[in-house]
Amino acid sequence: MFYKAFSVTGQANKTVMDSGLVSSVEEPKKIRAVIINVSEYRGNNLEGWIETVRILEINDLVLNTSSEYGGANAFQSTNKLLRIPIDEIIKPGLIFKIAINCGATETHIAGAYEYELTT
Repeated sequence: MFYKAFSVTGQANKTVMDSGLVSSVEEPKKIRAVIINVSEYRGNNLEGWIETVRILEINDLVLNTSSEYGGANAFQSTNKLLRIPIDEIIKPGLIFKIAINCGATETHIAGAYEYELTT
């Protein structure tokens, strides 16, 4: 199992993607899951894309955040999503990207891709 960190700074009324997880002929990949945290709850949507196909869309209200109690008192929620299973093979030459689709109020996301190499 491998992990690649990501961080996306949201912008109001825009969808902002990170650089993504690239699958290549030399290193074909399978995305197992996304580990995610949002900066705040604003009703924005987390999206997952393989090239131009959206395969994931989840409202940020169901995701984990530590902003409610601040960094010093942060805790892991027991009823919010922290790890989102995906289990999709990314064909060589394609990229899986995570994005935040913000409305009028921006939020930011941070986390990691959980992936494995395939043969």
